[in-house]
Amino acid sequence: MIASILQEIYAVECGVAPRHIQVPITLFREPFTLSDPKACVACVATEAKYTGSSCNEEMLIVNNNGTSIEVVRFEEFIAQFKAQHGKQRCDLLMADGGDKRNKIVFCDLCCYDEKYIGPNSGCYPEGKRAKARQQMKQSIELLIKESTTAVNLLTYAQKICLFAWRNRSLSKPSGAPARGNVLANMQVFNSVPSASAKQLHWAENIEKQHEFTFGQIVYPAVYQW
Repeated sequence: MIASILQEIYAVECGVAPRHIQVPITLFREPFTLSDPKACVACVATEAKYTGSSCNEEMLIVNNNGTSIEVVRFEEFIAQFKAQHGKQRCDLLMADGGDKRNKIVFCDLCCYDEKYIGPNSGCYPEGKRAKARQQMKQSIELLIKESTTAVNLLTYAQKICLFAWRNRSLSKPSGAPARGNVLANMQVFNSVPSASAKQLHWAENIEKQHEFTFGQIVYPAVYQW
């Protein structure tokens, strides 16, 4: 469903033939993890303490709860429209698979030291959370400015903007299986007191007119779809 909206509706509204557009999408039918490959490669290349088995390169764990979920690498998708769009866009777009329209999630992944998440004196003075929030808002605006695409996206019952953050200083949690063993990881993380204490925190609507709600989840808490 989300792939057809992006390729067959949005592309046409932007004046681009669907055959010239690729939708980088993965379908998950079981619990899964997500990461930012570019960020992880850069981190391992520059930070010796994060190399080897000290980090499993996970930023978000998703429990699909029996629902098929389509995950679009949104930054890669939207980059195909270079002439029309700027650089402010989120990492991922997730939605129910098939014809379901229960939930759609714009998601930005982050792995940073805690001091950079809020306002700070670093390269992102407003903080990574605020920057991610703005990128998700602008990603929404890119799509809903086209009328037919907007109608399709806004019919999803739950519309979420999710900031998924991992503390960079967090090495692989003690007792956690290797990356890829998602079910085993979920069992370990759900038994860790800190995981239950850092569940999804909601804030006010990020886009009040269209009822997109902003939320934050801190790894290794599990996002329940």
